[in-house]
Amino acid sequence: MNKNLSRIAVLMISFILIVLIYQTFILGQYSTYNYLAIIAFVVFLFISIYDMRNADDDE
Repeated sequence: MNKNLSRIAVLMISFILIVLIYQTFILGQYSTYNYLAIIAFVVFLFISIYDMRNADDDE
């Protein structure tokens, strides 16, 4: 996977994570599913960042 696709993946996952955090803590929708989703997207974000560091520079 090239770096551009990895950057797009990191941006999309970060956006979803921000929305989940906003929904859970700011709007007060304290749900087990929201907490599980936040944990899952944090893991996905770390995997995507690791993938972005090791991606090729093919343009």
